[in-house]
Amino acid sequence: MAETVGARERGRITPDEGAVLAAETARNAEFGKPVLIYPNLYLVRVPLPHNPLHALNSYFILDDDGTTTIVDVGFNHPDCEQALSDALAALGRSWDKVQVVLTHSHPDHTGNLDRIWREGMPVLANLHSFQEVKNLMEMEGNVYGPLLLQAATSEQQQDMTFGEEGPRLHVSAELLPLSTYPIMTYLADGDCLSLGEFEFEVIETPGHDPWHICLYEAAHKILLSGDHVLERITPSVSSWFSAYNALAEFLDSLEKVRGYDVDLVLPAHGKPFTGMGERVDFLIEHHRKRLEEIYELVAGGHDDIVQISQHATWRYPDWKSWPLDQKYFSMGETLAHLIYLVREGRILQGICGHEYYFRMPYDRKNLALAPGRLASA
Repeated sequence: MAETVGARERGRITPDEGAVLAAETARNAEFGKPVLIYPNLYLVRVPLPHNPLHALNSYFILDDDGTTTIVDVGFNHPDCEQALSDALAALGRSWDKVQVVLTHSHPDHTGNLDRIWREGMPVLANLHSFQEVKNLMEMEGNVYGPLLLQAATSEQQQDMTFGEEGPRLHVSAELLPLSTYPIMTYLADGDCLSLGEFEFEVIETPGHDPWHICLYEAAHKILLSGDHVLERITPSVSSWFSAYNALAEFLDSLEKVRGYDVDLVLPAHGKPFTGMGERVDFLIEHHRKRLEEIYELVAGGHDDIVQISQHATWRYPDWKSWPLDQKYFSMGETLAHLIYLVREGRILQGICGHEYYFRMPYDRKNLALAPGRLASA
């Protein structure tokens, strides 16, 4: 049975009560055991084996006609498949009337489609095809492969593959892009998604992922936020291309959702929470401070991705000893902040072969501008 913590036979609960119930139960709920948020809306924890996030919050929305909508599905891993199957059984539902909505393209949200997808199962996302994701990953690999080779220790180079396309980070099977390419129903900004008694507005929120969306339900004032706004975790924002200002998109998307009247945020990781405006403010300030730190590192003479990433402040010390995949994520985030500064005109970027370099701007006499001179120039 689904958990409700003292409200098993009650009618509709208020948003504040829903937040309390979810917070009390979701954090420690068993994987695959539905947690009631509202009547016909459940949170289901899905394990993420061998991943620091530990779990995904999948959301099950029930329609009176027997249709179950599952929002985000987990890794391509048997434990993820089992959790979703257990939840369907607990709710008296079956796979033959399931549709899937994806908040974005990352494998901890999509990979399980390779296991659960059946012919005719609707899949809805801000994607026309998963070929878009595969194409982007291949292009990114051409950039980050050589950079990771610079960052890797001799032992870590064994975790890389080398082919005609150059060095690549070796990833486990559950992190690979989908091999199943279901026909997609494209969700655009402003679309209305009717799921049972709920009417969700689709909000495009690129930044953490180019195809990220949130779902807003005005009648209940709830936001299914995916990875865009999380209770404790700061979502990663990466870019490997100078032309793609991912951090600017992310900050714009934060301002965008701030304009919605939200009582309860239902995130993809961590517990549901209230106070979205305060959390948005925190995230914006976090990135403002990070931008200034990265700027000062460049002003101090650190001029390439590895150096800047190595000397930036992180939660864990000794960047050189980090696992290679964590170096990959940190370098992508560092580059996203550097690109933002370049696009603001605060620093210069140079590219030589596979290497990216960053400098302070130069005046017409080819002299480096001091950090304080940029604003008055």
